[in-house]
Amino acid sequence: YKVLTAEEELDLAYRYRDGDEKAGHMIILSNMRFARKIAHRYFHLVDDPSEIIQNANLGLVKALTRFDPDVGVRFISYAIWWVKAYIKNHINKSYKVHTGSLADSNNLVSLDCSISHDTDTEETMLDSLSYDGPDQNELYTYKERGAFLRNLLRSDPPILTDREAFIIECRFLNEPPATLKDISSKIGVTRERVRQIQVRSLEKIRNAILKCGSIKTEDITINQGYSIRRRVSF
Repeated sequence: YKVLTAEEELDLAYRYRDGDEKAGHMIILSNMRFARKIAHRYFHLVDDPSEIIQNANLGLVKALTRFDPDVGVRFISYAIWWVKAYIKNHINKSYKVHTGSLADSNNLVSLDCSISHDTDTEETMLDSLSYDGPDQNELYTYKERGAFLRNLLRSDPPILTDREAFIIECRFLNEPPATLKDISSKIGVTRERVRQIQVRSLEKIRNAILKCGSIKTEDITINQGYSIRRRVSF
């Protein structure tokens, strides 16, 4: 199924909200490849990967029932929260069955460390998401910050080289974000080299923002690994 344009998706979302179930079905089908890509990162944590895919798809369905097209956020940007939440909840329940834990099974498992064989995969939004789900207005704020970062990357004179800008865009502006492995295969360097370029690029961005003069240092969130979180405040 083809990926929908923003205009096509918006039209389908309004139709679904007005009661057109087929429109909602089309939104789900067009985003299943993204859900599967997210699910693949968790395959090594379970005995049956098909259950991860099933829960990822359930996350898409749940997201559709809560999606508000008026907010101005693409569906997958919202749905990714629910996809990961359903996957993590399934893994948590499976783990408790295997270990016989009597702990509260409604709590989500913490998977901050190494959620896939790609050790460069980073959790950005769902490290401890409850089933209340994300706030789309908060996601809209992320969208605005993303637009700010895109404009920063296109500034004249440029802050980053073309390769640096490409890496930052792939890692922090694309949805879903690319891994170091994805990028290394595209530009022909090692994952470690991509990571080094990312670190250097983020420091350049941070310094450029500080030079603006109107932004406080504490408003710029760069974690110890020099990776900008989706919740970064510019």
